[in-house]
Amino acid sequence: MKFFAASLLIGSLFPLIPAAPTPQSPSTDTSSSSSDKKFIVVLKDNININQLKKHTQWAAKIHARNLQKRQSIGLPIERHVSGVEKTFDVNRFKAYSGSFDDETLREIEDNDDVAYVEPEQVAYIEETVTQFPATWGISELSNRVSNSSTYYYDSSAGEGMYAYIIDSGINFSHEEFEGRAELGYNALKHLNNTDTSGHGTHVSGTVAGKTYGVAKKANLVNVKVFQGRTTSTINIFDGFNWAVQDILEKNRTNVAVINMSLTTKTSKAFNAMVDSAYEKGILSVVAAGNKNLSASLYSPASANTSITVGAASRGHVRGSYSNWGPSVNLFAPGTGITSAGIANDTAVRVLTGTSMASPHVAGLICYLRAAEGLTDAKEVVDRMLGLAQKGVLNETTLNESPNLLAFNGVELNTNTYYEEPVGGDNYYY
Repeated sequence: MKFFAASLLIGSLFPLIPAAPTPQSPSTDTSSSSSDKKFIVVLKDNININQLKKHTQWAAKIHARNLQKRQSIGLPIERHVSGVEKTFDVNRFKAYSGSFDDETLREIEDNDDVAYVEPEQVAYIEETVTQFPATWGISELSNRVSNSSTYYYDSSAGEGMYAYIIDSGINFSHEEFEGRAELGYNALKHLNNTDTSGHGTHVSGTVAGKTYGVAKKANLVNVKVFQGRTTSTINIFDGFNWAVQDILEKNRTNVAVINMSLTTKTSKAFNAMVDSAYEKGILSVVAAGNKNLSASLYSPASANTSITVGAASRGHVRGSYSNWGPSVNLFAPGTGITSAGIANDTAVRVLTGTSMASPHVAGLICYLRAAEGLTDAKEVVDRMLGLAQKGVLNETTLNESPNLLAFNGVELNTNTYYEEPVGGDNYYY
């Protein structure tokens, strides 16, 4: 069962992927050649960084020895079998990825350092384009009635916070970001940082855009792992690993959040990576997925400590596409969400999906941390779930999901959190 602590509800994250009828086992299949595949090798929890380095050096030697052996007996050597390629170090989670011939893979699996080996998987971002204008998403976070067109919020607006957007990139020059979006990291070394799908830019606009954002003064850190709508779990691991290291090295643990509006079939390694980052105080907000299935079938939505967000539609109902179940922590607006586009530096776009719900919550975490001075990860999650509107969603659509709708805590009758607009600006949309 998914939990943060005794007082927390279960939860998880990201957009949609093709249906996975049953979770895949992380074990490898070597009945046919593995040379055309890549794998993630996860080491045991007691392995430290020096042992990880020694192990990968050992694996590289085994790889070279077996390639030489194949060559000496006249067998073909696949040029794309490259051995160890990337390493991952997230707290207790130590792992590496690469491509190996069958004999090398068997030796790796039998090594005492290895916990399990998992094949690389395809991960997806997906949303449904709609054609009507809508700005109701952020308004829903500050009103107890549905379909409001006014957004109330504290003027701190997430200032000083950092949202790491693991996605398709960000249109840095878009006027919504006011220079608050930084380059970060590109896991796709052979490609530039251009957002070609618009997904990451839209997500970023919901987190921290000046008009469409929940936390209008927060900073955005681009972590590009997608080119188009698909990528590999190895690319995501690479981006996530970089984000965690950057947060730790820059002492941003208490002022940062990671958003992943993406999903893949259940991955033991992916979930372990997210949970290990949480142990260091790093929060990951993820999309539940868009297949109208249990979020427990997907990662990182099924991680124990991810904040998994389902999508709500107008009228306080679950979006008919949104994944559901006990792996979901709470719901946020996801249907017909207006945010930044990539056609030009003023473009807007309307999208639908749990990819759009997740950044509402990532922005809310930035907002609450700035407005209330919250630091500890558990404290942040407890506060967010405590503020959520309870029992307002149509129960018949929830399928064992928690009846919680994200809320920023503004109470107009007591002026809690709300401050008068500064300098004549309207702090509502």
